[in-house]
Amino acid sequence: MLALTPVWPVSAEPLFGLPLVCPTGSECPIQQFVDLDPGSGARDPWCGTKTYDGHKGTDFRVLSMQDVARGVDVVAMADGVVKATRDGMADRLVLTDEDRQAVSSRECGNGLILDHGGGYETQYCHMRAGSLRLETGTTVRKGDVLGLVGASGMAQFPHVHVTLRRNGKVIDPYTGLQQGQACAVHDAAGASGLLDADAMAAFTAPDQPAVLSAGFAAGAVNGNQLVETGPPKPPGIRSQALVGYIWAINLAKGDSFSLRIEKDGQVFSKQTTQPLDRSKAVYVAYAGKKGSPAAGHYRLETAIIRQGEKILARSVELDVE
Repeated sequence: MLALTPVWPVSAEPLFGLPLVCPTGSECPIQQFVDLDPGSGARDPWCGTKTYDGHKGTDFRVLSMQDVARGVDVVAMADGVVKATRDGMADRLVLTDEDRQAVSSRECGNGLILDHGGGYETQYCHMRAGSLRLETGTTVRKGDVLGLVGASGMAQFPHVHVTLRRNGKVIDPYTGLQQGQACAVHDAAGASGLLDADAMAAFTAPDQPAVLSAGFAAGAVNGNQLVETGPPKPPGIRSQALVGYIWAINLAKGDSFSLRIEKDGQVFSKQTTQPLDRSKAVYVAYAGKKGSPAAGHYRLETAIIRQGEKILARSVELDVE
């Protein structure tokens, strides 16, 4: 039986695309990067904290389990051949020690490995149960659908984890740095990794925090609830409160949030949070007022503040009738 193997020039080094097709109007940022520290510490490619000890890949997330239910395509980052697959593990977020024990030795969950030739391979993890479409030995082209984003294995949020290896060594695809190398890239714009132009353009500032969602809610906003059900429904005139919230990832120690709500051009609520006492992978801040909101036009202006400067801002408007 002949093996199904693509043909590349011997010296070819593939440029890799994104591993998922982000839904229009949604957010699919990188939650965590490769840990370059070979020891017990952790450092991302920018000498920051957007990783954890021993993390061997890049986590491309979707907002919530609602996105998993709707279906978000995982695609091949480059031409290759399916080397191995696994499917059949349930999608459930890991929140307790019991959850962790249930996926011990199967942390990758559902996924597959693609051999790209020239010593390169990519491994895709945490895919949705029953979504893998390809058998071992199948040839794929860059952009072909492999399955769907899920939350199988050791997943605390829905995402596809991708490990890029060259001759068995883990590489950060954005910078080209290998595990064990010094974090030498301090300016994302100067990165020269293994991603193609479209993938690079999709992540213009991976070394900065990202806003997953900002908007209005009818009460307190909980991070676990957001990752399960997504952004809340906005309040109405019969709601018990009106608050504005911001849901963000990859915050640094000392970052704070400003939340200002105006009603018909007048200040309704205004708050700046205390600076974070440590780096946070995920954080939710909210502010507002209890009681049924009066009819009117509301505008939320929220921002992440670092060293006294607004580094990222979002505004949302709402009509309560």
